[in-house]
Amino acid sequence: MVTYSTLLHGLCKEKKLRDALIIFDRMKLQGLKPDAGLYWKIIDLFCDGRKFQEAANFLDEMIFEGIPIKRVTWSLHVKIHNTVVRGVCSGGDANRVFLLYRGMRNKGICVDGGTYEALVSLFCGKRDIYKAGIVLDEMVLDGCTPGEDTWSVLVCRVMGNRKVQEAIDLMSELVSGNQI
Repeated sequence: MVTYSTLLHGLCKEKKLRDALIIFDRMKLQGLKPDAGLYWKIIDLFCDGRKFQEAANFLDEMIFEGIPIKRVTWSLHVKIHNTVVRGVCSGGDANRVFLLYRGMRNKGICVDGGTYEALVSLFCGKRDIYKAGIVLDEMVLDGCTPGEDTWSVLVCRVMGNRKVQEAIDLMSELVSGNQI
């Protein structure tokens, strides 16, 4: 296990994703179970290469394999989840990103402001005002103050869908909450 970990660490440091994946797979074929740290290294490499769908697949695999998250790796876990979700948002896969987001929420993983804003923007762009509203509500409940761009995107999308009353309600909420 130590040899595989050392090899993976070196390959990840050198940004050699393909070679790292070969070693990672060989390790699992020999019955060795990678820990959260090794998964993070591979996921981080995918993120560096802007291969966010693959990173999301490894997050799923990690969960499926029952890899425990330790307190010492929690902040890394949060960072990587947020990075993957924002990356999948940039790819436009709204269904996949919503599942990743729900998974984060269900596990109690903190969602940062940039991730919330990316989610709202994606769902508004896909004309899914319902999901954008859910994310916005949860954002506010978590104590994150939506930025002006987030509100503008949401209000413009609602107005674009001719749901004027919803837009008026949102604006009233903004004004009453002193968000503007």
